[in-house]
Amino acid sequence: VKYVYLFGNGQADGTAEMKNLLGGKGANLAEMNHLGIPVPPGFTITTDVCTHYYENNQTFPDELETELTDALQATEQIMGTKFGDEQDPLLVSIRSGARQSMPGMMETVLNVGLTTKTIPGLIKKTNNARFVYDAYRRLIMMYADVVMEKAAGIEVEEGQGIRNRLESLLKIHKKENLYQNDTDLNGDDWKLLSGKFKAVISSTLGDEFPDDPMAQLRGGIQAVFQSWNGNRAISYRRIENIPHEWGTAVNVQTMV
Repeated sequence: VKYVYLFGNGQADGTAEMKNLLGGKGANLAEMNHLGIPVPPGFTITTDVCTHYYENNQTFPDELETELTDALQATEQIMGTKFGDEQDPLLVSIRSGARQSMPGMMETVLNVGLTTKTIPGLIKKTNNARFVYDAYRRLIMMYADVVMEKAAGIEVEEGQGIRNRLESLLKIHKKENLYQNDTDLNGDDWKLLSGKFKAVISSTLGDEFPDDPMAQLRGGIQAVFQSWNGNRAISYRRIENIPHEWGTAVNVQTMV
């Protein structure tokens, strides 16, 4: 059994017909590569993994780890950058992709691979500290919300979730500095807020935001599979008559 399907550089392991296995998005990404349409490279983790996850007490098939490492290395080769590299880090997005589109029902994590070690290299490469720290705080906010709270099954009162707490820190910071919009914040602002965000996450959720790129990647992938059985997704499937046993695929794609 193959659990991870590569796409990129005008080639793909999958095809348009493999919607049941790769999900709609994964099958389309494969097809676009076959057609020679430029697509940021990456890989799709199949719906079989989702099925296995729920049938085996929320654990992954043993082979997944090796396939994941291989797919990541292949993606790195296409991009000429390395995941977790301190000089020129590769960043990825992690998105869901069921057979039938379920817009906004499942989770997404962007900028995965940004850590205290990879930030300086990316700032040097882009010459834009504001861009990098803004991307970092977005990763922190998404990851805390999607992976550390929702996927961990932490129940919160409406409006009391970690995302709201971090948003209110941002609001206070803007007020104190007489900023109107998020665009008024500079690199130092986002750097400062990133630190504050991490402290609040640690004290609220009792867990640290991971500074290891592989931990971020694994956490994000698991959270997407977990979101297949989130309340929103289940209600949506009931309304749309989508079978619960279909499962979702997960697409890991280079951030460009």
